[in-house]
Amino acid sequence: MTPNTSVFQDLRAAAADLLAEQQQQQPPETRGAVHIDHQALDRLAARLSLREVRSKVNRVGLPLKFARPMDELNFHAMLALLSFGGAYDGGNAEHPRMLAESARDTVLFGLIGLHLSKADMHAGFLLTVTRSDVSSYFGIDGMVSVPHESMPAIHVERPGPLCQFVNDLVWMMNQVGERLKELGEPDLAHFILSSMRGEGVPTAARLVTALDVAFPTTFGAPLPLPRLLKTKNDDKGFVCHKKSLMLVSELYHRLRHTFSDLAFQDFTQAPGYVTPAIITHLIRLGVLHPTRSQDEDDKADAAAGASMMGKPDRVAPLTAAAILAVDGLALRLAEGATEREGGGSGHPDASEVLAPLDLSYYLDDIWSKEDGQEQVQRQQQQQVKREDAEQLTPKGEEQEPQTTQQQKGVVGGLNALTFVPPQGQTVM
Repeated sequence: MTPNTSVFQDLRAAAADLLAEQQQQQPPETRGAVHIDHQALDRLAARLSLREVRSKVNRVGLPLKFARPMDELNFHAMLALLSFGGAYDGGNAEHPRMLAESARDTVLFGLIGLHLSKADMHAGFLLTVTRSDVSSYFGIDGMVSVPHESMPAIHVERPGPLCQFVNDLVWMMNQVGERLKELGEPDLAHFILSSMRGEGVPTAARLVTALDVAFPTTFGAPLPLPRLLKTKNDDKGFVCHKKSLMLVSELYHRLRHTFSDLAFQDFTQAPGYVTPAIITHLIRLGVLHPTRSQDEDDKADAAAGASMMGKPDRVAPLTAAAILAVDGLALRLAEGATEREGGGSGHPDASEVLAPLDLSYYLDDIWSKEDGQEQVQRQQQQQVKREDAEQLTPKGEEQEPQTTQQQKGVVGGLNALTFVPPQGQTVM
């Protein structure tokens, strides 16, 4: 029986249509159209090793003991659900990282805390999660203590740079808890296995479709389209299936030998998922060009890309282009391996096929780590500058009082308080 992969075909077609239409609709003076540089994609493929990619996709076990396999399945479903918040990871000196750890690690550590505290992440619990719970388990707080405007000696609490992130985490869990109650499912793990029952051939396409249909505002949440685009998907935006595809990747590699329904027969046919780290590095490497003119340099591309990532309705074209670029890169890596082994035709055989989902996992892992190291270096440089400034301050001269205090789980100092994350970050 041939797996039904129409949802994947639809995603690729929607991504291609979006890119084609935004090229047609963008005014010449607007630096917003995104295109893929296929020569740069060839150069990137030449730098990567198919063998290394495959060696890195095997998952390292979490330092946790699960009483039942269903608990582990539910844990990974929750991790995929809450995999958003890339805007808080920063990307440059003007927008530093808002969290002590990356958004992903913050969520992972929070879920580990919930597991260790014996909290059962069932529908009832998710439905009643509060801001206080998020602060306690995830180690972040949406409020900051600041001096009162007219009485600086008195500190009051105000919404801080992580307020929206906390609100989004609470909303996301409440929404899923409510929906699970409506469906009569105790948790996400039971929903996943229920959605796979009765299928002769277990497919990732079926799970992705089930998640997106059952949870349209969370797993199936769309990215808003640029205002200039009037596409056939304009009424719902661009659905990139990021969370569902991330979950498919984790379940296939971690639990397919435990649950036969998770041994997806169409795994290699699924498109890759896209994260802010993947988009950012594809721009840096010249694969994605978010500018109209191909004559503009890399700095112009990087600046345009950063600007687009900060505007929710401009993220969709970058995401669509990155999905297609990952597809092309996976094919090039497989074809290159076949040619090196004397395959001749360049068409990869079954043993050389590289799943785009595996390539996404590999690229996101290495590039996220690079971004983290850059963030640490920037923070160290800023610390050195502050220490140098303090040494130059004449002794006895009073320092101006700080207008903010270090927030729990927040880094970035004064710049952090002025950070306003773009809307719609529950997808990316």
